[in-house]
Amino acid sequence: MNDMQSIYDLQMTDLEIRDIYSELDDIARKLSSDQDLMVINGRLEKINKALEAQESDRRQKEREISELESKISELQGMLYDGIITNEKELQALEEQKGYASEELTSKEDDLLELMIEIEKLIDSRDKHSEAVQKLLARKSSDLIHLSARKKDLTSDLDKKQSERQALALDVPADLLSLYEKLKKNKSGHAVSKLEGRLCSVCRVELPVKELQDAKAGIRLVQCNSCRRIIYAS
Repeated sequence: MNDMQSIYDLQMTDLEIRDIYSELDDIARKLSSDQDLMVINGRLEKINKALEAQESDRRQKEREISELESKISELQGMLYDGIITNEKELQALEEQKGYASEELTSKEDDLLELMIEIEKLIDSRDKHSEAVQKLLARKSSDLIHLSARKKDLTSDLDKKQSERQALALDVPADLLSLYEKLKKNKSGHAVSKLEGRLCSVCRVELPVKELQDAKAGIRLVQCNSCRRIIYAS
């Protein structure tokens, strides 16, 4: 195996290792993140608080309606039991009964509107509770899948790192040093595969002499534009 082949194989292995690390990081984020669950639970908590307040308001209105009904019933009895015969007193009782009846109608209308709002909140609460349960079930399934994938990736990483160590031994020290420097400065792509007469990364054409030397493999050739090591298969 010539030096250019060794350095190209080393880069391919390094890129595979980088991809494995990237996927492992993504798995770690997914396993530790409960952001979506926190959002839904936050909404559910607000709904429950609103529902609690509305239910308290409902009970208060029902008490007020019950008191008004009792009052109207009492006034009704006073009007028709024959005890009160004074016309003015009867007229006053009729007015009280009329005011109480109007107030009762108003409070019953308010209660009806409140019950509609409560029904909407209950429906929203049930939907959010269902979403929480589905999300928990999905997370449980994801946990099994992601944990298995993490185990496979960790095993692959160990193998690739062993391969890398073996490949690095086949690369001359000066070439390996140049490769490591370029890899750091070129986002991991230190080697560019020759495509026709072009550097495959920056798409700049190589001069004839560099092109011939790269194909012959007689010396290290770097792209005149991006300075990456040129590999000709």
